[in-house]
Amino acid sequence: MQMIRLCLGGLLCILIACNNPGEKISNNSNPNDSTAASTSATAALDTTLAGCYSSIYKRDTSALQIETRGAVISGPLSYNLFEKDRNDGNFQGEVNGNILSGWYLFRSEGVMSVRQVAWKIKGNHLWPATGEVQQRGDTMFFKNMDQLQYDSLHPFVKVACTL
Repeated sequence: MQMIRLCLGGLLCILIACNNPGEKISNNSNPNDSTAASTSATAALDTTLAGCYSSIYKRDTSALQIETRGAVISGPLSYNLFEKDRNDGNFQGEVNGNILSGWYLFRSEGVMSVRQVAWKIKGNHLWPATGEVQQRGDTMFFKNMDQLQYDSLHPFVKVACTL
């Protein structure tokens, strides 16, 4: 009888341990502490988000190369819109939830400008944000980030980097 109780107790322990196969809690961490989970989620996002993205719509092309260094995300960004001046520059931003947002510093028509940009992250696609903007000096920024719309019809799609 004692042997049966030990076997059942051991089986119960195994079943409890196997109940959450994806969840691992180390001995020196608090299961209510989300720091470890958010750090691993950020690391996973860094590796999946990094790379090159392209958007082609009719005769308009745009390209973004994302490099991640911790929480900072940066890289070259260019827009080549048909019958408009091309602008090339650099993006620097961060990810909050599934939104990549930051600032685009670029040169167009010989003038340096700054524009706020944002994308919704959907797998290997980045949906560009549109919304009401305002200008202060050489800087364009969204009036209200909470009211942005994301264009799923003209996404930036992850592609092989060519450089």
